[in-house]
Amino acid sequence: MKISENRSDRFMEEEIFYKEEMRCGWKVDQKTKRVWAVQLEMLDEVERICKKHGLKYFADSGTLIGAVRHQGYIPWDDDIDLVMLREDYEAFIRIAPGELRKPLALQTLYAEKNYLRAHAQIRNSQTTGCSKEDRKAGYNCGIFIDIFPLDAMPEGKLASRLWAYSVQTLWTILYTWYRFDYYDNATVFGRLLHQLGNLLHIPMERSFAVYERLCRCFNGKNTSRVCDTVFIRQLEKNTWNRQWFEKMVYLPFENRMIPAPAGYDGRLRQEYGDYMKPAQAPTMHGTLLLDPDIPYEEYRRRGWKKKEQGCRESSSAL
Repeated sequence: MKISENRSDRFMEEEIFYKEEMRCGWKVDQKTKRVWAVQLEMLDEVERICKKHGLKYFADSGTLIGAVRHQGYIPWDDDIDLVMLREDYEAFIRIAPGELRKPLALQTLYAEKNYLRAHAQIRNSQTTGCSKEDRKAGYNCGIFIDIFPLDAMPEGKLASRLWAYSVQTLWTILYTWYRFDYYDNATVFGRLLHQLGNLLHIPMERSFAVYERLCRCFNGKNTSRVCDTVFIRQLEKNTWNRQWFEKMVYLPFENRMIPAPAGYDGRLRQEYGDYMKPAQAPTMHGTLLLDPDIPYEEYRRRGWKKKEQGCRESSSAL
């Protein structure tokens, strides 16, 4: 699929794709379809880059459920989630900046100032897709897809819990040091921790590199489990057998095929239980401002005021 720099020629799906329709009793309007089309364009680029460089990636979370249950998006979903084993993830974030063409851009802490997330995102700069946190941080706020790293875990319940606690504690420290102004109800301990961060004045990139070393310290060892370290707070749900990700299978997703871990049933049951039954669940993104037609820079110029019919907000169910 060709990536166009012309906004009027950006939506490259077949015309029938954009028609409003009912899916599972849920109305999917044309605006949602255009948001999806922007994300599918990015998905196609991930597929192209990974095939070219021999990297593996997998649909995950709501995207994986959608592929299995709906052969496409969950009708009320608004994003695409992908995962990669850490070695492929790190190769991808090295390679992708040289492969992606405008208006697409890779976001990582090392690539964009003030971006503090433990995973990568690909953004379309000619669109708008952002949370309040994104707007405060001031980085690229285009519609995005998420790419999460999977890290090896130590064997044994005690060892894995100690490692997970260390990862989560370090991330909390980093977030308090560098994102303290985002807290609405800061605790006394949080204020003290933030003051310590100001006193030490350690560059964010250096602190994050220490965090990543802790996340990947068991990679390359003969371990049987992997973990999505971004969501390590929910350790049991996000601990999966490594063998589930050793092979991939392609599943239908909208008008293309998307790779899934061969053990997708075990992976989904571990987190969601009966994932074939739709269930209400809070979105990980909160309320997003989504507009596939207007660049985020234009919203920024007018103080993030929403055009009455020009945007939609995210949903919250699986």
